[in-house]
Amino acid sequence: MTTAASPPDGSVDHEDDEALQWGDADDATHVDAAHNPVAVRERAARDDDAPLGSGPLIGFGVLGGLYLLYTVAWLISASVLAVGDVASEIMRALAITAPALWFVATLWLGQRSRNRTKFVWLLVGAVVLVPWPFILTRSFG
Repeated sequence: MTTAASPPDGSVDHEDDEALQWGDADDATHVDAAHNPVAVRERAARDDDAPLGSGPLIGFGVLGGLYLLYTVAWLISASVLAVGDVASEIMRALAITAPALWFVATLWLGQRSRNRTKFVWLLVGAVVLVPWPFILTRSFG
């Protein structure tokens, strides 16, 4: 632990601040925050080579499985559409590969990020990339 303290400010006249005084400065219980050091805990250095713990590993695995299901659902939904122009084919390919691309990009671009940050971005992708055409056109009952 290190200590950090703010230096006393000589340009401020504290005698004029009667409304901000709560006692005698000579009193033993008087505390002046400008002169008292505050303990500051230093952050431990992160080891980038350390393996994932079981919690993040299971969380990323579950979300990876969800993204795989999303990819399959988009593949099934896009295969039903009969479209012929090039732009539509490109959009179809992007729709099918979007969940897998989001998952890989999040893990690749977030290599130096915390697991919590990567997990939040994967949850955002899980909400954004829901295969609505598959859900709305399929009957499961």
